[in-house]
Amino acid sequence: MFSDLDQQLATTLKHHAGGNIDPAPIVEHARRRGHRLRLRRRWLITGGTAAACAFLATAVTVVPAGRAPDGATMPATALVLPDAPGEPGAIARPEVVGTDPGVVHFTTDSLVGDAWSATWSAGRGVESVEFRGTAGQARFVLARSAATLDGLQQTLSSAGRPQPPTDVRVGGRPGVAWFDPSGDKKLWFVRWQPVDGLWAQLDIYATGHDEATDAASRVRFDGAHRCVVPFRLQSLPPGGRLLECSVTLDRSERGSFDQASLVIGDESGRWLTVRAQPVPGRDPMAADLVAGPYRARRQGSDVLEMFVKPCVVEAFLKGWGNGYTESEGLTVLSGYQPALDLDRPDTW
Repeated sequence: MFSDLDQQLATTLKHHAGGNIDPAPIVEHARRRGHRLRLRRRWLITGGTAAACAFLATAVTVVPAGRAPDGATMPATALVLPDAPGEPGAIARPEVVGTDPGVVHFTTDSLVGDAWSATWSAGRGVESVEFRGTAGQARFVLARSAATLDGLQQTLSSAGRPQPPTDVRVGGRPGVAWFDPSGDKKLWFVRWQPVDGLWAQLDIYATGHDEATDAASRVRFDGAHRCVVPFRLQSLPPGGRLLECSVTLDRSERGSFDQASLVIGDESGRWLTVRAQPVPGRDPMAADLVAGPYRARRQGSDVLEMFVKPCVVEAFLKGWGNGYTESEGLTVLSGYQPALDLDRPDTW
């Protein structure tokens, strides 16, 4: 099947950049993805179910459909990031996509309007939004190269058996679409170039490529949003800078803020992630480490944790980080400054 996929990709992708495109990286990526997904299912079946569910609950939900949280009565705009006045959309400045962790250079208001959870990310060469709702789950990613898209990990579940692509058009631009079975539905992948120098991909559960490409055409590239989190990191190690922003908003009686993280790093390749999650009603934790005005503790050997009401704040030195020491992690946590209102992203 993959030899057919090689040939089909070579044909359908040829016109994207005005010349021949080597399909091998995309095919190899699909092959590896299928292998990983088959291993994942095998592991779940043979005894890793509890651990996997615990991990996925904190990372991504991979079921194709879901139910809105009880009391999800917040307005559609609750999942939309604040506007970024003066910032260009991706069409106007394709070269800036993924370079500023504080800006998302596209809008998907009509897609996330019916969702009950959305995770926005920007930085390290990629901008994305992943959203969930009663109709299912989808992820949109924007990057400056097809290779960057190929290197991303798939976050939505499927059988790992991608089918040959077909030609499609998205907003008048040529693209390709293919699907991977997923239970009684299909996970569709739509990839296109909204403008020269940019590559976009929508992964979405849909009945056919018409439905998938229609959803893709609703993404707009003439506006921008601010990627915001309800905290600042005021104390970075020498050479440290912000690399990536990520925030999850949802509709809940608890409020719209679900979790957020910032990734910092330096020119040597070191990096770490700081994540904040609200935990209403939690009592202060016993802690034996000092992080500026806060008390912190170790969670294993790779995570530092502190409680800054109402959020649990974690610094990941490994896994979601690499190279920074515990002392440097405590320095970063010492500069944690929370926002006054967790339900007002426009004030963050």
